[in-house]
Amino acid sequence: MAENIPPLKHSASPSDSLTRKRALHGRSIRSAQEEVTTRAVDRREPSRLDVALEHARIAARIADENRAKDILLLDLRQATPLLDFFVIATASSRRQGHAIASEIDAQMKKLGEHKLGLEGSEEGRWILIDYGDFVVHIFSAEGRSYYALEEIWGDAPRLSWSSDQPRLAGPTDTSCPS
Repeated sequence: MAENIPPLKHSASPSDSLTRKRALHGRSIRSAQEEVTTRAVDRREPSRLDVALEHARIAARIADENRAKDILLLDLRQATPLLDFFVIATASSRRQGHAIASEIDAQMKKLGEHKLGLEGSEEGRWILIDYGDFVVHIFSAEGRSYYALEEIWGDAPRLSWSSDQPRLAGPTDTSCPS
């Protein structure tokens, strides 16, 4: 019997306009993202690792130039086969996080590095830029302490990102030049 009752007509509620606004916002974010690169770099290519390390170090230096705090470059080659390096940095504001992410992305495009994805830029608590062989994480202070990636990956060696030659540092050594 309930199938024969016509639905009640009602005017647009504030929640309907909010839903529409979110849908439009989501569509604009998706259109801002680039298409996913379909060709992967062969992991057996000898120069791939050197290029990935240098690009990760450049990303860390860009974060430093944009006044990010507590910048880390983690070597994950022994911990996971999925990627080689993490760059982790803390931004003091949402605007600063966006500026760092934009600057890193612009520089990587100039270097021919294609991002596979960009996540979290709407909220600004954790912006993740995936370049395949390395991933850049830009956190707010609260987000960084909540997710604690450097504790999760605590056994991963920390690399110096400021010099020309990468130097392996112990997992408890967090001294990176500012």
